[in-house]
Amino acid sequence: MVVGVPASGKTSLAKALGRKIDNSAYISKDLIQTPFTDSERIAGRMYSMIQGPTYQILVDFADVQLGLGKTPIIDAPFSINHRRKDEYSDWVPPFRNAAEKHLARLAIVRCVPPDEETQRKRIEERLKRKESKWDRWKLDHWSEFREQEPFDFPISHDDVYEFISDERFEARTEEILFRLRNAYLLLGV
Repeated sequence: MVVGVPASGKTSLAKALGRKIDNSAYISKDLIQTPFTDSERIAGRMYSMIQGPTYQILVDFADVQLGLGKTPIIDAPFSINHRRKDEYSDWVPPFRNAAEKHLARLAIVRCVPPDEETQRKRIEERLKRKESKWDRWKLDHWSEFREQEPFDFPISHDDVYEFISDERFEARTEEILFRLRNAYLLLGV
């Protein structure tokens, strides 16, 4: 799984991993939700209706891909979930259970921008490219946004790699793959 705050490099990393890992399958939370929530923010009525099904699709995707012998790569922020007091605040266990069911290991990579200013600049660039109209809200409510989605949000898992998405992106991608492969060998997975 590749998780992290907006503009942390998670989609770029997840896709880079997908290109480098043989027999992988990529999915993004945004691919599922954006067609339904393009006209509202994550606190809207439609989002609350599709939050559960989206989460279940991601878990089921992982389960099915593992059953097919593939490496699922899931790109989802999960950076705000810890603030919610619902069944998705601790989002890790169902993914861990899916991995264990197939005698696989759940590895989570948390993408982190090098600093707050870089994150802000990336969001400004995305806004110019019109990738997400909700980036305007983030910039206009910067303090609130940063409080809701801190870089170091809690993750209830003991296998979390930190990935600082800086100018050495490709080398860092290779580093993540090296660490993951070595951990698999050490665990006999």
